[in-house]
This record gives sequence, structure tokens and C-alpha cells, in this order.
Amino acid sequence: MTALGVSKWVLAAGVAAAAANGAIAAEKNPLLARDGLPEKYVKRIEQYQKALDKIDDSEQAKGIYRNSSLWGPNYPKIRVCFFEGSQALRDVVANVAKEWMAENNSIKLDFGKPGKRRTCQPENGKEMQIRITFGQEGYWSQVGQNSVVFAKQEEASLNLGGFMNVAPDQLSDYEIGTIRHEFGHALGIEHEHQNPKGGCDNEYNWQQIYSYLEGPPNSWSKEQIDWNLRQASGEDLQLTKFDKDSVMLYQFPADFYKKGEKSKCFVPQPNSQISEGDRALLAAMYPASESARLEAFEKNKEKFEAIWKKDEDGTKGVMFDAVKAFFGRTGTKDAPAEED
Repeated sequence: MTALGVSKWVLAAGVAAAAANGAIAAEKNPLLARDGLPEKYVKRIEQYQKALDKIDDSEQAKGIYRNSSLWGPNYPKIRVCFFEGSQALRDVVANVAKEWMAENNSIKLDFGKPGKRRTCQPENGKEMQIRITFGQEGYWSQVGQNSVVFAKQEEASLNLGGFMNVAPDQLSDYEIGTIRHEFGHALGIEHEHQNPKGGCDNEYNWQQIYSYLEGPPNSWSKEQIDWNLRQASGEDLQLTKFDKDSVMLYQFPADFYKKGEKSKCFVPQPNSQISEGDRALLAAMYPASESARLEAFEKNKEKFEAIWKKDEDGTKGVMFDAVKAFFGRTGTKDAPAEED
């Protein structure tokens, strides 16, 4: 993916059916896995992207736009809260999500203390970067800073639908993998199957994909399907090689590929573990060195500002100042520690 920047690519698949015991029955249909960002958020982001494209729609600019979703060095820690869910369930989610933290990266997730994980309280005016709900359909997450730019504090930024229907100690490997996947998005990583180095676009049986995903339970429009599956672009991105083991890779049925199971993009089972490639990517996005992380942030800010200044009428066609929204946030640098 990116060495300094963005992710392994955006959005994902739909709503899984519930088994009799309330568990997500993804194993009965491997397509119904992972995430599907609600359409209202997709529209907000698309409106913003279209406005930026009017200023500069080059491949290089698209890479710069994408990098802006990364959490800047003004976020030495990322605060997480829950709208609902038992403390036992919150502890499970926190412990799994923290697997992304490692010595070679500067990611710090702050959930509050064990057994007393933080409850979202938007009325107190304190910014929470990742806001979790279990009450909406499907699995999805905003990508990186999009959670504070395109979603309000009273809106969830990450959803794990149906998890409250299962005892916390009975979550399946698939559901645990889904936590890892969604937090990958929340940290700024996108989908591996959209990695240009993978070439999955040319592997897909697009007629079959549109036919299936336009029907229930997904009921996606062509735009939503393209948003989730089409290859990402942006020549400014320094991409890593395609990682077939990535937890950010979709698992699709064999008939979604022209070559079926022989496709290089096909995996027989969902990837539930964070791969070595995933870890290397996160370390490149958020280097352990504070100075290296700051340098990468400042370089991308400078490039973004140069694009922003190209709009002569000053309106940008956007409802907010994007430079300030992505690069001028207060962050959590001065916030007291609350984590365990």
C-alpha cells in the first residue's frame, strides 16, 4: 500500500444473516463478510471527492487526497468510546483492536480502563476519534480521520452489528477477525483487493458481481459496488506488493472471478489474522519515530495545500476548509491519559 500514506483501500460488503443463536452466519455465504459503510456517509465523501477532482483530478492528486485520511502526529493516541454494549464485550473489542499496536509503529488506542471502557458522551464536547456501536446493520468503519471529518460526534464511526447477540467469550474466529478488519479501516487502511498492485479488477467477473450485489441482502447501487471493489488510483501512493494474507482482503465466492479458484485474488476462507504485510504497512503509515511521522505529515500537508490553492474562486465546492479539517485539528496531544 502506501509507504507514507493511505491505505489498502476503501469500503466493503454487506449485511450478514443471523443464525438462530444470534451469531453472524457469514460462513454460510462467504460474500456476506466485512463491512458496508452506510450510504449517507458514502454520499458525503463522494461529494467532497468530486469537489476536489474539479480542482485537480490527476493520479498524483488522488494519492495526496487519500493520504490526508491518516491520523496526524497531533493524535499521539486515538480515543475510542462505545455507544452501548456490556463492559465484557467492550473489553474483548479493546483487547483485539490493540493487536494493531506494536513497537514499530506509533499507534496508541485509548479505550479507557479495563472493565470501565469509555462510553460515548457527545454532549460533553470532547472529541472521540473512534465511536463504536453494535446496533446498526452489517460491519463497517470510517477510514482514518474521515470519522471526525465526515461524521458527527453523535454518529457512530464503526459498527459491529449483532455482536451483542453473542456472549463475548463465544465470538467466532470470523467475528474476531472482523474486529481486526474494521479497526484496520479506523486506522486508515483500506481494502487489499483494491490495491493496484493486485490487479483484481481484471480478475473479476463483473457481470456476476453486479448481478449479485445489486440484489438482497446487499441491494447496492452500481456506484456502491464500484466504491467497494474497483481498483484505487493515485500515483503518489507508494504501494506495497499485493498481500493475499491481509486481514483487509475480501473473500468472495469463486464465481466472482473469471478464473474461479485459480484467481490470484481468491482466498478460500476469510483472513482473520493481521498479516506481516499489514503490520509493515501500518509501521510505514505511522512510524515509531515521532520526527519521521511529523515529517511525512508536513510533506503531505504541503502537497495538499498546493492543490487547494489552485481553486481561483476560493469556494472549493466543499462545505468546509479541507486543509483545516484534515491538517489543523487540535488532536489529543494535550489530553490526559485514561487508558489501561
